[in-house]
Amino acid sequence: MEKILSKDEIAELLSAVRHGEIEIDPAAETAPADAAAAAAKRAASAEACNLFRAQGPEGWKLPNFDLILDSFAHNFAISLSNRFQRSVSVKLDAMESMSFALLLQKFSGRGAIGILQLDPLSGGALLVMEEQLSYSLVEIVLGGSAEAQVVVPNRAMTAIELNVIRDVLVSAGPELEKGFQQFQEVKAELVKVESNLRLLNFVAQDAGVIAARFHVTIDSLEGDISLVLPHAALEPLQRKEQEKSVPVSTGRNSKWQSVVFGELDHMEVELQAILANVSVRVRDILNFQVGDVIELGCNPDTPLQIMVERRPKFSGMAGVQGGKKAIRIMGKLPNGG
Repeated sequence: MEKILSKDEIAELLSAVRHGEIEIDPAAETAPADAAAAAAKRAASAEACNLFRAQGPEGWKLPNFDLILDSFAHNFAISLSNRFQRSVSVKLDAMESMSFALLLQKFSGRGAIGILQLDPLSGGALLVMEEQLSYSLVEIVLGGSAEAQVVVPNRAMTAIELNVIRDVLVSAGPELEKGFQQFQEVKAELVKVESNLRLLNFVAQDAGVIAARFHVTIDSLEGDISLVLPHAALEPLQRKEQEKSVPVSTGRNSKWQSVVFGELDHMEVELQAILANVSVRVRDILNFQVGDVIELGCNPDTPLQIMVERRPKFSGMAGVQGGKKAIRIMGKLPNGG
């Protein structure tokens, strides 16, 4: 317990400071504030650690997912060629795993966005067209030429324009079903067409998604279409692929997990039992005398709050066991984790 200065010692200290006998270092006064700010910054940047899975959406992978995407690109190109009676090429350009918040930063345009439902997968999918390609497809559907350079207006696409190219997005559904056939039967259906990705309540901002970008060429017209699927929708397929992996790999992971879990059982944690918290002024503490009573504001039989590593986990009652003070755990707190 830290020593508390007496009244006389406090008076002498204040007098020495007032008369300049003790120099006050400005840097020393700001140091605690700087240290507190640094500690707060470190705490804010702390992240949870999962030893059994790569951290962040960037580490998420689905083996052989490129087979689905290549099949979709091939079949979608044939579908567009038949629709427009023109030479159409669709090629997988890139595939990235990221958070949905990062995806919003990458796609800031005002092109057409198709919202797809993928039964029985949860979460659905997005088909995002860049704005130049969206407005060009409107011209082509209405009988225009793919050779002309369409000027993109500084606005979102209207409901009429979105309805004009709705059938183009609808035609992507059956081709996506063909791609998924290699892994699972999926029914893809277009449920809505929008023009602003930021207004969609697709998934949470921190949720992980896979974004596959396809480069589309129609005669001399070029543009990109991106297929976006949340990790949650693809996790059932990921589990199926993991079950097909070599048994030796699974055995190693199981052994590693058992070792870690075994060590966790022997970790020491800090345990506290708190009956009440009381705020007392220093002036009152200096006046304390033997026999004084401090009001806690609760009854002796009030349940204790049991803290594990400074986090409330259980409620309990104070008592005696074998001549020693003890605590009986009565239950788990609602938000105890």
